Amino acid sequence: MFALSSKKILVLSLILTSSSVFAENLVEHGVLTGDIGLVSQYIYRGSVENDGIAMQAGLKYAHQNGFSVGYWGSTLDYDATDAMRDHGFEHDLYIAYAQKMHQNWAYKIQATSYIYQYGGTVTGENADQRKTTAFDVLGELAYKDFTFGMVVLLADASFGNAGDVYLSAAYSYALPQDFLLNTSVGASVYNSHRDDSIIQTRKDFTFNEAKIGVSKNLQNTGVTASLDYIVGGENRLGEDYDNHVVLGLKYNF
Repeated sequence: MFALSSKKILVLSLILTSSSVFAENLVEHGVLTGDIGLVSQYIYRGSVENDGIAMQAGLKYAHQNGFSVGYWGSTLDYDATDAMRDHGFEHDLYIAYAQKMHQNWAYKIQATSYIYQYGGTVTGENADQRKTTAFDVLGELAYKDFTFGMVVLLADASFGNAGDVYLSAAYSYALPQDFLLNTSVGASVYNSHRDDSIIQTRKDFTFNEAKIGVSKNLQNTGVTASLDYIVGGENRLGEDYDNHVVLGLKYNF
C-alpha cells in the first residue's frame, strides 16, 4: 500500500488550496468566453483558405486589467507542405492588451502565433526554405463604431515576408430588430526586399478585399447568424481574388 506522510499531505493540501484560490481569482477578476460555428467558406484577406464549409472555434480569457489570452482555430481545405492533402487545420494563439483612452476612444495591441496542423517547412528552388508557422503583431485604434488596424508580419513564413503590413478599416452600425451592419476594407503593403523562390512580389501595394454584411443574435439561443458579401482585390503577384458570399452560424458561450 502507498502511504502519504504528514509532510506530503501538507504540501498537497497547500497546492490544492493555492490552485483553488488562483482559479477563484481568475473567475472573480476576468471573463472566460468562447464560440463554435460554421461558415460556408473561410476567406482571409481576400484569399480562400477553405472553399467548402469550415468549422471554427475560439476561446478567450479577458482579465479586468486589460490583458487577454485566447485561441482561435479553423479547418482548411489544403496543407501547405503536402499538395496531396486536401485538408488541414489552423491554430491561432494570441495575447493582447486593450484599454479605453476616453469615452469614445480605445486601443488594442496583440501578438499572434499561427500554427498549422502538419507544421513543417516549405522548400523552393535554390534550397530556399520557410516555416509554415508565422508570427505577427497588431495595433488597433477604435473611435466609436470605427476601427483602424495595422498588422506587421514579424518573420518570413511560407505565405509572406517579414515586414509585410496589412492595413484595415472597419465600421459597425446597429440596425433595427437587433441586426448589425458590418463593413470593412483591407489592403497590404508588401516587403519585396525579402523575396526568394518561395515568395515573390510584383506589386508593393494592393487592395485585398472589401466586405459588407449583416449579423443577428438569435434571441435566447446564444447563436449569431451572419451573411457577408466579399469583394476580392489582388494578391502580391497582382492576381485577382474572386468575390464571395459567406453564410455563418456561431454559438457563443
